Amino acid sequence: MATDVDVQYFSHLNGLTLGNNWGDLIRLLDKALVTGIDFTSITAASIDAQGDVHITLYAAHNAMLFQVVELTGFAPASLNQKYRIKGVPSATKLILKPHTAIVETSITTVGSGKLASLGYDIIFRDTNDVKRVYRAKNPTAQHPFIRVDETISDGTNTYISSYAKSAMVGLIEDMTHIDDYLDQNKLQLPLDTGDFAKNWKIAGTGTSVVRGRCKLYWGLGTSGYSTADETTAPNNTGVAPFSLCGDKHAVYLINEVTRHTSTVGNKSLKGFGLINTCLADDVIPAWFLAVPDRAGIPAGTSYSLYNTGGMPTTYSAAACKVLVPKYNVATKLSNSVGATPIVPDYNTGLSNLFGSSNVGALEIPIYDDDLFLRGALKHVCYSGNSRGVINTTPVVAGASMYVCDNTYGSGGGAANLYFYLGELE
Repeated sequence: MATDVDVQYFSHLNGLTLGNNWGDLIRLLDKALVTGIDFTSITAASIDAQGDVHITLYAAHNAMLFQVVELTGFAPASLNQKYRIKGVPSATKLILKPHTAIVETSITTVGSGKLASLGYDIIFRDTNDVKRVYRAKNPTAQHPFIRVDETISDGTNTYISSYAKSAMVGLIEDMTHIDDYLDQNKLQLPLDTGDFAKNWKIAGTGTSVVRGRCKLYWGLGTSGYSTADETTAPNNTGVAPFSLCGDKHAVYLINEVTRHTSTVGNKSLKGFGLINTCLADDVIPAWFLAVPDRAGIPAGTSYSLYNTGGMPTTYSAAACKVLVPKYNVATKLSNSVGATPIVPDYNTGLSNLFGSSNVGALEIPIYDDDLFLRGALKHVCYSGNSRGVINTTPVVAGASMYVCDNTYGSGGGAANLYFYLGELE
C-alpha cells in the first residue's frame, strides 16, 4: 500500500501569517489551496536504502512532520512526485517518504521542491483583488465553485474597514463570472430562495450595516465569539495561530479570531466542501458549509456566534451545526438546512472520555433538520482524549498520521480535535 499524499496541512508555524488586514485571508487561501509554498534552493539530495529521499535546503524550510512535499525537475524522473515528510533532522534538512516507490539509487539532476497545495485552481478573481472563486483541479460534477468575498462596499452601502474582519463564503454549483450568484437555476449554499443575493450583499451603513450571511471570521474584537459585535476593532497585537487542513474535496481552518496568544482564546473550526455522503448525490450534492451564520444581524448588534453554527464539534448542539443543501430530490432549489454532528458530547478533546495516551479519533457523522442521515465529515475527527495541545501538532498512531490542534470547549477549557492525514506506509 502506498503512502497517502492527498491530505495536506499548513500552519502559522510554517511562517505563514493570517494578519489583521483585509486581503489576508485570501492571500492565505491562495497559497494553501492553489500555489503551495516554494522551498529555497535544494543544495543536496540523495536516496537512502529504504527508498526515502533526503534533501538539504539553502535556508530554513519551516516545514513540519507529515506535510506533503512536491519535487519537480529531478532526474531520474521517478523523483518528480509527492512525498510525506517522514523526518525533520534539522532546520534545513528533510527526509521524504515517496508516494510511489523509487527503484533508482542515485540522483543525477537536483530540481526544486515546495510544500504542495491542497489542489485547487483560481477560477475567477476580481480586479480589486478582494474576491476569489476556487474549484478543485479535475473536478467532478459534485465539486462546487467556492466563492470567497472580502468586499466591504458596494458603492452605496459600506461596512467600515476597522470593523471585524471576515469573508463572505459560499458554494455555487456553476459559475460563468465572479458575481454569478443571481441565477435562480443554480444551487447555492447557503440558499434563501426568496433572496439569492442574501449571502453576498451589503445593506445599510454604520452600526446598522448587514454584510452578507455566512462569514469566515479571522478578526473579531476582544469580546470574541460569545458577544460578537462586529464594530469592536480586532486586537492586532501578537500572532493569529491557525491550522489549515484538507484536500480537493474539503477544506478546514481552525484559527484564533480574537488574536490572543493565550492557550484558550477563541480558536474555532470552519470548513467547506464535500462530505462522505451516504445518500445519492446526483441531484443534491454532498456539500457542507461550517461557518457562523449571521443572517440579518447588523454589525452593531451583539449576537453569540456560539449559537449559529460557529463552533463545529464543540460547545453546544446549536453551535455544532453545519449547513447542507436540503435533501429534496424533487427540486434542488430549496432553502438550506442545518445538520448536527453525532458526537459523544460537545467537548471534543476536553472531556477525555477514553483517558489514554492513544489517539482517540472518531469520525463525525451528521444528520440534518429533516432527520436524514447525510454521511460524515471528511478529515476532521472528534477527539476522545485530551492531549493538551496548544497549536498545530503532528501525531502518529501506528501508521496513521494526524494533526491535532486546540479549540474552545463549552466550559472554556482548551479542547482539541484531530485531522486525519492518511497512512504512512
